[in-house]
Amino acid sequence: MSYRSSVNKSYENKESPKGYYYVNRVEPTNGTKEILNHSEKYANPNLISGVLIGKMQALKPLCFTQSLLAIVNSKPTYLLHREAGKIVLSGSQLKGAIKTYMQAFSMSYDDEERIDKNKLDLVNSITGYMGYTSRIMFKDIIIDEKDVETEIIVGKLQWSQADKLIRENKIRLYSHKKHEELDRKVNFEVLPPGSAFTFEILLNGLKNEEAGLLFLAMGFSPKDRFALKIGRGKNLDMGSVKFIPERLLTPKHSFDVSPNIIKDKDLVKLIFKSVNKYKSQMHKKNLENLQKIIKDSEGVFQI
Repeated sequence: MSYRSSVNKSYENKESPKGYYYVNRVEPTNGTKEILNHSEKYANPNLISGVLIGKMQALKPLCFTQSLLAIVNSKPTYLLHREAGKIVLSGSQLKGAIKTYMQAFSMSYDDEERIDKNKLDLVNSITGYMGYTSRIMFKDIIIDEKDVETEIIVGKLQWSQADKLIRENKIRLYSHKKHEELDRKVNFEVLPPGSAFTFEILLNGLKNEEAGLLFLAMGFSPKDRFALKIGRGKNLDMGSVKFIPERLLTPKHSFDVSPNIIKDKDLVKLIFKSVNKYKSQMHKKNLENLQKIIKDSEGVFQI
């Protein structure tokens, strides 16, 4: 299918003046130290390493840009990010969005406000921080324009950080139900609801409970399913997605090129075991955050 954009499709927002809400931040009393060395990550059979593969599905219009604002048909328009003629959702952008949900479900520091930069929390011991190597890597999602048909929709200019001062001990999340009303209109090039793409995440030596936090934050848990928000226009009723895990490829040993494939019921078992192990040690306020996020997804996310 050739690339084509449909222009002048209105996507007006008529609900709340705010497109976001806050959940509690629970800071750890003591920092976490990651002491695994390289050989342990692969030799220890109790650690999870491999490539997690699945589908990301857009539930509402999806726009991801590098702040590229162009003029299309005489109107300012945020275009989807492209490289070498392909639409690209960078792995770092995806990782950053999911990290926010990981922080909502764990005892975590505010990366922007922390005083002691040497303290490491559980999330940053997984995602990497200040000299600590990340143990999860998100591959870029590359979309061939022959396989999709984008749309141009009418939205509003993105929210400005005017209320930064009220963020103390809180984590801002964007709502699937509330939409911010702004006066200045701008167009967005989007991938329409229903679009689905393959994601891949490299896991490098995660404990069961660490994998459980990641699985929980991506909405994998059968008992705790919810949609996430990613991309531009999250406060404007855009960017709702769900993640569906399909298989985990794990090495038989360090140099084996034929991986084990964990899928179907075995993958569900692994997710269930890991999430339950992590949830058993969650702080009460983090559990409250989980329920608030699940409730916000009601309606947009269908199990």
